Amino acid sequence: MNRTKEMALITNPLFVVIILLIALIVILAIFRSVSPFLNLGIGIDAHIGELRGSFKIEAFDNNIGNSDQMFIMYYADWCGHCKRTKPEFEKLMQSYKGNIKITMIDCEAPENKELAKQQGINGFPTIRYYPSGLNSNYQDYSGGRTYTDFVQYLGSIKGTLDVSPDNAAPY
Repeated sequence: MNRTKEMALITNPLFVVIILLIALIVILAIFRSVSPFLNLGIGIDAHIGELRGSFKIEAFDNNIGNSDQMFIMYYADWCGHCKRTKPEFEKLMQSYKGNIKITMIDCEAPENKELAKQQGINGFPTIRYYPSGLNSNYQDYSGGRTYTDFVQYLGSIKGTLDVSPDNAAPY
């Protein structure tokens, strides 16, 4: 009779799903300790009867920055300066054709808080140029906050492709 109960438990789809989720969490935890700069963007919310739970795996892939040149704007949605700068930076992201990866990171999003802490982001917006990825020494950008200012700054960086975005002022 005990054998029948054991078989019923093992063949229960809920049990199988729970075991697979635990295995996924363990595998991701091991992988994260080996490569702490990869987050996969998986989130699960579930409830079983009165029991409720959730877990979320961060969504930002930091691995892109291992050796790439990067120009990053760290921002918070509540920040007035960020609200003014964000459209200009988005325009740059869409039109820049050079060899620097350009991205924006919302530091208030739960999935990015650890990255913001690791990078020492304390004020917003913080804009940085990373010549050799996120783990390299960086240069804080302190220039103007317009699209043209960003384009001129990127054009002044030695070793970048000299490709002007559409409708941008010349370097």
